[in-house]
Amino acid sequence: MPDNTEKSITGTEITSYLPDFCDADVFLRLLLVIELIAIVFALVSFGEGILFVHIALISVAMLWVGLTTAALLCLVTRRGWLGDHVRTTIIAVVITLLMTLLVSFLSLGLGSMLNFGPTARDVGFTLTRNLSIAVILIGMALRYFYLHYESDLRLKVQAQARLQALQARIRPHFLFNSMNTIASLTHDQPDLAEQAIENLSDLFRASLSAESSISLKQELELTRSYIDLEALRLGDRLEVRWRLPPQEPGVNLPALTLQPLVENAIYHGVEPIPSGGTIELSIDEFDDNIVFTISNPLPAHQQQNHRQGNRMALDNIRERLALAYGGAASMELSESDSRYTVKLTIPTTEAV
Repeated sequence: MPDNTEKSITGTEITSYLPDFCDADVFLRLLLVIELIAIVFALVSFGEGILFVHIALISVAMLWVGLTTAALLCLVTRRGWLGDHVRTTIIAVVITLLMTLLVSFLSLGLGSMLNFGPTARDVGFTLTRNLSIAVILIGMALRYFYLHYESDLRLKVQAQARLQALQARIRPHFLFNSMNTIASLTHDQPDLAEQAIENLSDLFRASLSAESSISLKQELELTRSYIDLEALRLGDRLEVRWRLPPQEPGVNLPALTLQPLVENAIYHGVEPIPSGGTIELSIDEFDDNIVFTISNPLPAHQQQNHRQGNRMALDNIRERLALAYGGAASMELSESDSRYTVKLTIPTTEAV
């Protein structure tokens, strides 16, 4: 199988530390913060007149500056004009100060026309005050954005390292069994032994790769490679029934997500039964989710170490999904008198 593993999906390559002002949620949160700051400034600076009118005037001015600046930064981001951190900081400060100057001149003009609020006689004091406030606020905001960016980046890097560490675990018993099977085929069936070595190589390449995301097609190929290896050892004792959608979903998922579940099904379900059994694997699409169902026979007297190993493997997969999808992915386990079923639900959107 070709090694065309895709790049990591953790997003550590982001260069701008500013939030995405094009996002509606970010824009609404910014609106709320600006309004709260405006109310605080209005209460502090209120001297005489009507308080609500004073709050309204300051709110309009600050919202005008803040939201217009956010819209311009959204446009700059979409055009790809933001570069490194220094350039991003300069652009954000310049846009904020220019919008503050524009709104200040407009408010002075309206104040002179309506004979209300600041007038042209107060131009020096008004511009100095407004620009000073703008510099302080934009400095505090950029500092907060940068610290949040560094913290988020650090968490993503740690999650990526943890994901790779979990991903690199291969059960020793599987390696030993595979090597013994290959050794037994070397003399009598060399072509089959060569194919088994290629399948084992594919599995190790995916497990030890520095990448974290592969396509569903690649994951299914890895799973089939593993099943082919186990079929050489178990022979007619192992039967796998596939139920796949007519068109394979074009989504990515963390590498080695399905293969360990099938490995569990074989190791804890088929292998302990002298006559073997059947594993059922299905893939269904529902709305924005893909559901994977893996079912295996349940031995009459399952050993305690099998159950403990199964728990550890499932906890491994559950932690990897939590790192990749947050709370959007889920794993459900169910057990009947004769079957053990794992249902895995992941979103069709890319992992975070």
